[in-house]
Amino acid sequence: MDVLAGLFPLLKVLAAFAAMLTGIRLRLGLPLSILAGSILLAALFALSPLTWIATAARALADPQTLSLAGIVACIMTLSDLLEKTGQNDRLMRAVAPLITNPALRITFFPALIGLLPMPGGAHFSAPMVKSVGDPLSVSAKDQALINYWFRHLWEPCWPLYPGVIMAASLANVSLVSIMAITWPAAVGCVAIGWFFFLRQNLKTTAALPHVTGKTDYKTLLKLGLPLLTAILGAVGAEAAFAALKSDLPFEIGVMIALAAASLVCALQNRVPAREILYELKNRHTLHMLAVIAAIFIFKDVLGATGVAETLASSAGKEAVLVTAAVIVPFLVGLVSGITMAYVGAAFPLLMAVIPMTQSGPDMAWITLAILCGYTGVLISPLHICFIFSCSYYHVDLASAWRRLVAPCAIFLAASLVYVALL
Repeated sequence: MDVLAGLFPLLKVLAAFAAMLTGIRLRLGLPLSILAGSILLAALFALSPLTWIATAARALADPQTLSLAGIVACIMTLSDLLEKTGQNDRLMRAVAPLITNPALRITFFPALIGLLPMPGGAHFSAPMVKSVGDPLSVSAKDQALINYWFRHLWEPCWPLYPGVIMAASLANVSLVSIMAITWPAAVGCVAIGWFFFLRQNLKTTAALPHVTGKTDYKTLLKLGLPLLTAILGAVGAEAAFAALKSDLPFEIGVMIALAAASLVCALQNRVPAREILYELKNRHTLHMLAVIAAIFIFKDVLGATGVAETLASSAGKEAVLVTAAVIVPFLVGLVSGITMAYVGAAFPLLMAVIPMTQSGPDMAWITLAILCGYTGVLISPLHICFIFSCSYYHVDLASAWRRLVAPCAIFLAASLVYVALL
């Protein structure tokens, strides 16, 4: 009975998660669904409406919320500038003559686009996969799956993804520490993708489509400069802050690097300042900012209920850990198809009960949550990139989705083994 009493608060939290998932399923939108979950959570723990409003106001004014919102706005601005100026397309065409291996050529473009977390990026890389896949006699369904799978291989570990940044922020650990422990996921995705989607298609291929033109390395460097500025600047700034033992949060360095990358792209393409400002307030950017606001409101409401302390001291702490690190991220990722959703839902609860080490929170549990959530996102039939890929190649969504089940199951099993070894 004591165990059941200790788990009763967990059932209330799961009810709030269920409300969020229902909202997402009913297409209320991610921000409204998360807000609904926070309101239900407050009601279940008898918090008054005024308490909820005060908690939400504090969450929105929190420096952590504001800094993360700034980073996401900068990421979205850079992605939109690179796409709308055509610089992404020019960069990929400049790189193409360097690639002679068929497997590399058909996967390179979605992987390159995957370095930038642009919404629906698989739709952008689909024509390039088709231009390589058709001469190699790769079926439309396999092209769709190749485009989708290799577009997302960086998502668990790449420092420009808002989900990775938010996980680091909520866990109060550095981006470098998350990258250092999750990078094998990208290697695993490549191996699994090769086995399921490339091996049979390219086994008997001898010829490659000819790519005209020579590679101008100076032009290649110029076209890749914004991306290099963002990546090296973000990682370099965080390393510099750590070396100088600065009290500045790592988000400041990331924001500066992304703003510098956007400026480089704007100067290279002579983009007027008013267009850069317009990118800061477009629909995709505002939606992402609303998601961040809703997630941090949910996090602070969860803290205000006191449920974290109750669960942490209950006999069911191990059950709570498994729920927060495995079940919640996977289910939220599966239902939403959005990385930010599972991070925002699972990490506030996870960080309340996670075991602590001398250097901080146990990174094995953080890694487990990221990889389980990522698997859910990857296998989600609601993932916008999956829908875009199937639509572009005119393939049946259900039959293509069934081809994802086995590789995602193997990835999840490998993830559990990897985390157990940690």
